[in-house]
Amino acid sequence: MPNAVNEAIKDEYNGILAEDVDVLFVQPVGMDVMDSNAFRVKLAEQNLRMQLLKNSLAKQVLADRGFDQTDYLFDGPAAAILALTDDVDAAAIAASKVVAAWKKETKTELPEVKGGLLDGTLLDGGQATELRKLPSREELLSILVGQILGPGRALAAQLKGPGGLLAGALKARVEQLEDGGSSETAD
Repeated sequence: MPNAVNEAIKDEYNGILAEDVDVLFVQPVGMDVMDSNAFRVKLAEQNLRMQLLKNSLAKQVLADRGFDQTDYLFDGPAAAILALTDDVDAAAIAASKVVAAWKKETKTELPEVKGGLLDGTLLDGGQATELRKLPSREELLSILVGQILGPGRALAAQLKGPGGLLAGALKARVEQLEDGGSSETAD
């Protein structure tokens, strides 16, 4: 008969590791309490949280989702970094950036990135670490807007050039006619 506590934890993990959730898996072993708390504050500033996992249950939940090769994620204590609220897009990318900034700031290698889940794809430690190089959602939107507006700007500039020349010529002719002069010569 299954343990009721384990079943409750497994139900919670089913929510944490749902199909549409992005997660970064780390191994926080070696971080002292002060560093761990400071790191959690950095995560909270980005609407992220870190939750320690019971490896066997987390592994079962991932196996139920079709991810059987997850031993590397749970080699030693593991924690999941995930969105604190629903308004965080690509939590694994945001978490990878926070971890990289933390390591640079503290000049330490902790927490160790073990892997992640991004858009339903299981990532190994190297791939999850490289997520830090990806642009954020806001950066991607600004790039997209620039690419959409670029051709329109070029077209407007091309239309404005000859139109401006024509407008200038018409203005000069109107001013010439207003002054009573004519550029036509009489025969």
